[in-house]
Amino acid sequence: MPLDLNMIWDALDKILELGNEFAEAGVETMYGTIHAKLQEKVLSTTTTFDDNGLKTVELGLRDKLIKLYPLETYPLD
Repeated sequence: MPLDLNMIWDALDKILELGNEFAEAGVETMYGTIHAKLQEKVLSTTTTFDDNGLKTVELGLRDKLIKLYPLETYPLD
C-alpha cells in the first residue's frame, strides 16, 4: 500500500495552521498582559510622564515587531 502524500501534506498543513493560530493567540495574550500591567502602573501615579512612558514602551514594542515582521509581508488581519 503506497503512502498517500497528499494526506500527509494536508495533515502537516493543518498542523502548521494550528501552530500559527496558537502563536498569534499567545502573542495577543502576552501583549494584553503587558498592557494591563503597564496601565495599572500608570493609573497608580499622577504624573504625565507615566502616560508618555506607556506610549513609548508600546510604540517601541510595535516598532520592534514591525521591523521583524514588516506589514508588507505580514499584513494586518
